Amino acid sequence: MLRKSGGSIVYREKTRQMVEKRAFEKVFRRHYDGMYRVALRMLDDEAESKDVVSEVFAHLLDSGKDLRSETLGAYLLTSVRNRCINVLVHRQKAREQQRAMVVEMVSAEQTAEEEQLQLLHHVIETRMPKLSQQILRLRYQQGLKYREIADVMQVSEVTVHNHLSQSLKLLKDHLKTLGYGVK
Repeated sequence: MLRKSGGSIVYREKTRQMVEKRAFEKVFRRHYDGMYRVALRMLDDEAESKDVVSEVFAHLLDSGKDLRSETLGAYLLTSVRNRCINVLVHRQKAREQQRAMVVEMVSAEQTAEEEQLQLLHHVIETRMPKLSQQILRLRYQQGLKYREIADVMQVSEVTVHNHLSQSLKLLKDHLKTLGYGVK
């Protein structure tokens, strides 16, 4: 007698599970397309839209909500909308974090470049003769050619070339001593 009642309970449980499975499949077929369209309209991403709809159905299955409820369709669409909003908020936060990282990286690079430029200016001002300093500035800040520098400074082009060569060698050697990989 215990076997029959135990078997009967197992049979009823399996029958109930099959009925629930059919009811779930019916709900899925009836509402999937509408839910997917809402998600796609909000997210503009097919894969993410399918994921959202799948998550809503998984939650429905886990929640044990009455599948015959008259408000089930509205519940499902509202759930999709809310999950889409969560996805959009997450996307926005991710974009903001990426922007912050880029700004931080650019800022660090700018700071390093500014420090290097200050170092170069210091070396130029403290270790080079005034004529070399002027020739360097005319060449690299104003973009003048050797002939134009020679005319402005009233020296020969060879003198301009020699001062530039010596100045660049001095800068290069100084940067090497500081550990910068200069060739």
